[in-house]
Amino acid sequence: MDRASVKRDQFDLSPHGIIHLPTDATFTPDPRDPNSGTMQVGHLSSRLPNDGGFRPDDVCRVMTELWAEYVANHPELFRGVSREPN
Repeated sequence: MDRASVKRDQFDLSPHGIIHLPTDATFTPDPRDPNSGTMQVGHLSSRLPNDGGFRPDDVCRVMTELWAEYVANHPELFRGVSREPN
């Protein structure tokens, strides 16, 4: 079976983090540093009924890219917060 494609429109972003809607995989930023945080895999290893599921590496890669773009494009949401990686 083919793996499901990870697409940008499958993610919901807010200042509180990002979620991959089909799998419930999430990234929640540390309140002190939006570039650090906690990732929860949700149902990434579960198969979807009509395909082979999503590749965890692909979901995490796209999630990381989208979150970095979000932080860079919304600096006003993260003022006063360190942007230095740990």
